[in-house]
Amino acid sequence: MKSTSDLFQLENTPTGVISSAFPIGVAIAVAMWTSGFIARLPFVQAAPSLLFAVLAIIVILGGRSAARSHPQRWLATVIATSVAAVFDLLVIGAFLAEDLSDGVRSGIALGSFFTGMTILGLIGAATVQPVPQPRTKIEGMELMGAATFLATLVMIAIGGLVTSEEAGMAVPDWPASFGENMFLLPLSRMTGGIYYEHAHRLYGTLVGLVTISMTVYMFRLGAPRILRWGAVLATFQVIFQGVLGGLRVTEVESVTEVAGQVTAWEESAWSLALRVFHGVDGQLFLALTAAIWLLSSRLWNRQLEGQVPRVDRTWTLILLFGLISQLVMGAMSRHVSREWMIPHIIGAFVVLGLVMVVGARCTLPGMPTPRVRSGLILGIVAAIQVTLGFYALAVTGTEVRSASSGVHETLVATLHQTLGAVLLSVASVLACWTYRPWEATDIGHLGGDIPEEKTS
Repeated sequence: MKSTSDLFQLENTPTGVISSAFPIGVAIAVAMWTSGFIARLPFVQAAPSLLFAVLAIIVILGGRSAARSHPQRWLATVIATSVAAVFDLLVIGAFLAEDLSDGVRSGIALGSFFTGMTILGLIGAATVQPVPQPRTKIEGMELMGAATFLATLVMIAIGGLVTSEEAGMAVPDWPASFGENMFLLPLSRMTGGIYYEHAHRLYGTLVGLVTISMTVYMFRLGAPRILRWGAVLATFQVIFQGVLGGLRVTEVESVTEVAGQVTAWEESAWSLALRVFHGVDGQLFLALTAAIWLLSSRLWNRQLEGQVPRVDRTWTLILLFGLISQLVMGAMSRHVSREWMIPHIIGAFVVLGLVMVVGARCTLPGMPTPRVRSGLILGIVAAIQVTLGFYALAVTGTEVRSASSGVHETLVATLHQTLGAVLLSVASVLACWTYRPWEATDIGHLGGDIPEEKTS
């Protein structure tokens, strides 16, 4: 085992100005995208002035955070806002699509956008004093992990809205959108179901870029092996998830369009299977990002006392298997046939029982405090999820929907699906605490240097 002075070598290592500011820029972009998506939901339609005010506040607060991340506060702020602006280019095309023929006008608009972002960030930076030391590497990695998880969670919720609104085929082609570059589809075309589906595609692209950025960042900062390869796995999975979503569209048997709107389609067995797999895999991806966020956190890399009996590994793995089975049956019930509802309900009580067993064991004497807290959160989320599940059943009825049935039903069904993904993520975090090497908390040991006999 390394000496105490070596335990937090990575945590105490300061970052350069780019490494300090980059995660903040990513977080600003995720916050802006999420706010913009919510504001333009068909049942929200917030006033443009309100949306502008919210986005401006996000950038100003981001500028404050960037200024506190490194002694070179002005440069850090410029870098952070520039990173956010580059990520925002994915949606800027929708605003400029109808004016792209005028190159001068488009260039002025882009220049004004980058300038405005920078000015707002600098306003935020001016409200704080310079810090004496830059943030550490572990803080940067933790923020990247958090941004990736939160962006993925929003994408899961958007995907739930797409399913609830039966808008998965509102855009009938892929990777193009109505034959056009998906990033240049005019904002005026994004109405109704088209908005849900196309926003899901764009936000999925954001999640992909954020995930790839996280992977590069982990390698650039010399993260431990388990984090680097976890990030690599996440990168492959997010690409795989995007391809699954695209094939689900291209593999339908037929699509009928009238005046630029999809009015009917006939789904093949292969497309339906991809639809189910796409939904389940997205929630597995969220659980992976939750684990990466935890393993990159300062809490995980502290010296913590406690012991976890080996039998808890078995119970936690059984719980994870039960939750994944529930996700599959829930997806089958939602997409294929309500005949899957009975086994899904039975499975809910079985999983709730497993949660009670695992949660009770988390309170045994000598258990590490983070594991106790994770078990408590798991129990609370599971109880809410089961209650919400019965409410969703009462609202959505006994038939697989073929069209939207109103905002209330959409929100209830989407919340139930999203909370199921959160529950799996909490169980993933609990599993990490169960397998944590409690006798050696060095972040470097996470790469596999700890002997197996010392992890119990």
